[in-house]
Amino acid sequence: MVGMLETITIAPEFEGAARIGILQVDQLRVQDSPPELKSMLNRLAEECAAKYEGESLGELRTVRQIRAIFHRAGLDPTRYRPSSESLLRRAVKGKGLYFINSVVDLVNYFSLKLLWPIGLYDADKLMPPITWRVGREGESYEGIGRDMLNLAHFPLLVDQEGPFGSPISDSMRTRVTEACTRILWITFAPPGAAIPNNDFAEASMRLNGGVVRVSKEL
Repeated sequence: MVGMLETITIAPEFEGAARIGILQVDQLRVQDSPPELKSMLNRLAEECAAKYEGESLGELRTVRQIRAIFHRAGLDPTRYRPSSESLLRRAVKGKGLYFINSVVDLVNYFSLKLLWPIGLYDADKLMPPITWRVGREGESYEGIGRDMLNLAHFPLLVDQEGPFGSPISDSMRTRVTEACTRILWITFAPPGAAIPNNDFAEASMRLNGGVVRVSKEL
């Protein structure tokens, strides 16, 4: 499988809709988040609450750019919100953020900081090749922290076994637990954006160890 996660086939309906960042890190150690990471997340949530209090979040430029991906798929982004926007809304309402583990929490930190959806997957549970396309009628999966999701019109990441990820909610099938040693980190950024994969990789290795196997943008 090494080397087979280096690219994602983008369906015609999503051509030009986003920049896609691909980061694969092997030999890492997933654990409880250290106090440093929890403090970073809490501080960022407080900063977002102060910065965006009273703002119409749906009118923020980055939020609109990410919502445009959903419009391409024929999905209402106010019904199924991008994961980054959901994090932002939770922070602004002062609800606090969940702590999961040292990799998931780091991804949530960068997602909230940049306001971009970021997917995180156990690379050993993936069956490449991977395609980014629109969800079809009848497709479904159990979302992380959710019930079964009807995936029609969702922006979807799909492998040989079927859908496994979306900028809304990823699947239980490929979720990252403390047993995971290889991750695939997928960033959905606005068109033309520069994705800071080096920053992602450095932070991940500092907190979790590991070796970067793939780092690229599409």
